[in-house]
Amino acid sequence: MPDQQPTADTHDMSWVLNRLAEEKGVLHAVLFSSDGMVLAHSDGVHRDVADRAGASSSSIFSLGRSIAELAEANEDEDTPRKVIIDLPNRCILVFGAGHNTALAVSVAAEMTAPEVAVASGATIKAIKGLAPALSARERTAYGTS
Repeated sequence: MPDQQPTADTHDMSWVLNRLAEEKGVLHAVLFSSDGMVLAHSDGVHRDVADRAGASSSSIFSLGRSIAELAEANEDEDTPRKVIIDLPNRCILVFGAGHNTALAVSVAAEMTAPEVAVASGATIKAIKGLAPALSARERTAYGTS
């Protein structure tokens, strides 16, 4: 049997998120499956916060997919690359990470601040370099193979 590609649902990818959290202005990072299950999170975020962030971010990403028709996107173009939540003095960037996954990064800065550009660039670089490992396999119903 050939070796399977490591994926975020089989290997601990928190080291990637901890590296992102070291970028200037980055507060936390959470990797989650398309259905909102947390696959990894940076060390500074509590698990219950990560769980809520994963569920909420998954919903936001799904909304982005639903509203893509407003931009006349084809079915193969309807998955957002990034969704931005702009808060006063903070922002959250939610990126498509790999197959069946997305990555939320919170930044302690206004949307137009240099820290947001740095966090965005570092996240995109990590995703491009590790997309297969940041993916998640399809989940099956209990008891099926």
